[in-house]
Amino acid sequence: MKTKKKGKKKGFTLIELLVVIAIIAILSVVVVLTLNPAEMLRRSRDSNRASDLSVIKTALGLYLADVSTTNMGAAGTVYVSYSGATAPTGLATFQNNVLNTGTPTQLGMASTTGFAGGFAVFNTQAVAAIASTSRTVSGGGWIPVNLSLVSSGAPIGQWPADPAYSSGTISSGNANAAHFYGYLGTSTNNGYKLVAKMESALYSASGTNDLESTDGGTNTNIYEQGTNLAL
Repeated sequence: MKTKKKGKKKGFTLIELLVVIAIIAILSVVVVLTLNPAEMLRRSRDSNRASDLSVIKTALGLYLADVSTTNMGAAGTVYVSYSGATAPTGLATFQNNVLNTGTPTQLGMASTTGFAGGFAVFNTQAVAAIASTSRTVSGGGWIPVNLSLVSSGAPIGQWPADPAYSSGTISSGNANAAHFYGYLGTSTNNGYKLVAKMESALYSASGTNDLESTDGGTNTNIYEQGTNLAL
């Protein structure tokens, strides 16, 4: 009776394992370069910024529709949000340029320092600036509108703030520009304007999904929303 010889199990050789590891490493590098994790994070934050301004706009819309005597803040005053212990350094630059020249003018986006690098987007009506860390919606927050006056209650629990706050002390391009939300209200027809600075290549000006130059606002390098984009 013949007995069958058991075949020897053949495993991977060292060279084969090294080749597989090398292929996996190359594929990993290709995936990382293709997806660009840093850019993906910037896109995620930009999506959040667009969503935040939409939430604020909806809340202000409910306020204007429901409250008989409205207060949209001091006319000609820019309100900005910031986090941490340091207010936007560019705010002082903004005040100096607007208040000390005698004629308030819109600061150009070509500048790469301070407020001009991120939020100097309001034109001749911007004659003062107030920065606040408060997110309360009862009138004392960075947007000075009292949402608690809405008959059904405040539509949101707090005012949103930029997901990646940057004071804009040093600004060099979109990714490092000042990142904080701005608001400007007017007593004329309860108009207001909200602004945010995008940072990703996708959503910034000239990007594939450009939100900054296509929003109908006065500045092609800032995302603008509201009822009066001419402010």
